[in-house]
Amino acid sequence: MRPGIETLRSLPLFSAFNASLLGRLNEASDLARFGPNETLVNEGDQTDELIILLSGYVATARSQPGGGEAPTDVIAPVRPIGFAAALLGLAAPVAARTVTSARLVIVPIQELRTMLVAEPRLGLPFLDYALSELNERTEEVCRLKLRSAAQRLADYLLDLIEDPAASPARFVLPYEKRFLAGRIGCSQPNLSRAFAALRPVGVSTKQGAVVVRDIAALRAFAGLARPQQAAGDTAPTAGSTPGGTVALSASLLLGLLGPFFVTLC
Repeated sequence: MRPGIETLRSLPLFSAFNASLLGRLNEASDLARFGPNETLVNEGDQTDELIILLSGYVATARSQPGGGEAPTDVIAPVRPIGFAAALLGLAAPVAARTVTSARLVIVPIQELRTMLVAEPRLGLPFLDYALSELNERTEEVCRLKLRSAAQRLADYLLDLIEDPAASPARFVLPYEKRFLAGRIGCSQPNLSRAFAALRPVGVSTKQGAVVVRDIAALRAFAGLARPQQAAGDTAPTAGSTPGGTVALSASLLLGLLGPFFVTLC
């Protein structure tokens, strides 16, 4: 099934593509639907497709020296999966599996590369996304180094609150706690301890349901001094960046893309 020109047009990564190029990309691409717990990419696979998540959640995991896998992140829509590895033709650094039912656009990477080489200006939104993603990863490293698992959990829960004036705020976690541990960067036992640490500031949880009785206290615990963004994961939308499109010459763009993508792997 084709994704449709309007679906592709709505994706910021393809914002520089005209109607003719979108039509060409549409004919080469697929719209896929997956159920929960289906493998999209295995760690070490050589990827020849750019996968863009339209709806649902996808978990990434990395193999451990002693055997088994450890969750590393949960990807929320709308966002590419394996962005850097696909564009650079590298092996996938992590495995990716669906957490929930999901819809994805699958773009053959060779066709996309051909378009980008023929018209380098089409790559500007890709650079925008790479820079935004690099900035997000830098902030994530700072959170991992400077804040406790309980504070990172508090920050995540605050992002899920739709009405900041609600008292109490009630919501359901979008996926299981074992995936949440990977999302905030801790083990499952540490996640349980983090939830326990939030009880004195008014957070209670039963299965996947969460109640926050004092949002101000939770914000203070998290160490936040600025208003929260809208509910949900706050990773950059594919191709968007607060500063808008970076105005670079085609040759400079091509010179910069590789090193940034390697960093993102």
